[in-house]
Amino acid sequence: MNALLLIPKKYSITNMLKRGFKDNGWTAKSIDYRDIVNNRRNFFYDKTAGLPNKINKKWKENYIRKINREYIKIFKKENPDIVLIYNNQFILPETLRLMKKKSKIVFFLGDNPLFTDTFKFNLDILKYSNYTICPDSYWKEQLSRIGIENIIIDYIGYDDEIFFSTVDIPIKIRNKYNSDALFIGEPHKGASAFKRASFYNSINIENFKLFGQKGWFGILDTFPLLKTKFNLLEKRISDIELNYAINCTKIFPIEQNRSIINGIHLRVFESIGAGTLPIVEWRKDLDTVFGKLIPTVKNYDELNHKIIYFIQNESERKNTITQLRHIIKTNYNPQKLVERIILFDK
Repeated sequence: MNALLLIPKKYSITNMLKRGFKDNGWTAKSIDYRDIVNNRRNFFYDKTAGLPNKINKKWKENYIRKINREYIKIFKKENPDIVLIYNNQFILPETLRLMKKKSKIVFFLGDNPLFTDTFKFNLDILKYSNYTICPDSYWKEQLSRIGIENIIIDYIGYDDEIFFSTVDIPIKIRNKYNSDALFIGEPHKGASAFKRASFYNSINIENFKLFGQKGWFGILDTFPLLKTKFNLLEKRISDIELNYAINCTKIFPIEQNRSIINGIHLRVFESIGAGTLPIVEWRKDLDTVFGKLIPTVKNYDELNHKIIYFIQNESERKNTITQLRHIIKTNYNPQKLVERIILFDK
């Protein structure tokens, strides 16, 4: 049995899903659409995507149709039992109609298709899904209202081959990331940038470090305290370095994206997998998965106090993370998620 994964290779969940299929006795091939069309086409699309539709409509449609022709070629060659698609990957309804004649179709939603306008068929394509994995109970409620069926609240959680607790860390990386509290990531844009910066600006301890790329430059002047904690990354770091970095800190505070209404950010699982306690901006689904065990904040003013508390109470911090790791290792590892995907039938 084999699976075809349409998913960007830069995301950690790519290898997690491949591991999950392998652990269930399947093979899995991952395809990133940026690798199946030439770089010049990708570059031109990136540069023109923000132009009015009347200007770039023909070019955009040609680009997407080229991607789908390649998808079909690969599909016919691989003859997969399952096609798993992350968000939309520019897959067209007509491509899905062809694939569904022979394969089960699964979507994994990293973004709410009602909130993102990256593709005009964001919602149409979900109608072809046998099984849609949704990490937010509110998203499920919204999508169910408009007739999208077979939406399952689920989480890939973490892969213990990628996110694990270790003391074997290169000294250069340990010196770089050693901290009491740490965040690595980007600010997004507009109101999302202000929201994220506000969250991390509320941390007022000496040994807090913020790492990110130059996208932070546009917002840091508004938050002078946060600016003193900022460290520039020249490029996105690897999963291995991210795991090492999380291992180098005591607390990994996690601000939830504003599009996550009830759900849980993937970083929560990755932090727990790495053996570091997350303190998370509260969302309803956290209680469903972790009960009251995971430390959360409902108001940003609470964050600094909770960080200090768990730094000062080391035994409680370690005991809490041990219990959290048991929960995700038991229920939210790649093997368990993929097993649920394989067994689900419309």
